[in-house]
Amino acid sequence: MALRRAFLDTSYAVALLSERDQNHGRAVRLARRVTQNNARLVTTQAVLLEIGNTLSDPSLRKAAAQYIAHIRQAPKIDVVPLTLSLFERGLTLYRERTDKSWGLVDCCSFAVMREREMRDALTADAHFEQAGFRALLRATA
Repeated sequence: MALRRAFLDTSYAVALLSERDQNHGRAVRLARRVTQNNARLVTTQAVLLEIGNTLSDPSLRKAAAQYIAHIRQAPKIDVVPLTLSLFERGLTLYRERTDKSWGLVDCCSFAVMREREMRDALTADAHFEQAGFRALLRATA
């Protein structure tokens, strides 16, 4: 199945940039698939903040900053601003789903994916599957 569009999540970026990450090989293969399919990606400014926070170690910081800059400039990647409206929609989902351990950034991501009728996420995060999406980094062998 061809990959036409997907949501870019933090765990994918971390796996791609950190050779020590258990999902690094899968992320590299998935990145190739994204390129081969000329897929359009969507992410949020909240995810970019999370990428920067997660990869703040001095050994990864330069690569993380370059990757964030690439995401912001890439014509095939739409970065959704973290507006007050998006924050409120994410917070509403966060408050409503007391049965889940979903983070607030994930809830904002889920709101964007639902509004854009997206199914596929470049992520290893099982929370995306709990929310009804496909976590492609978990499905890619």
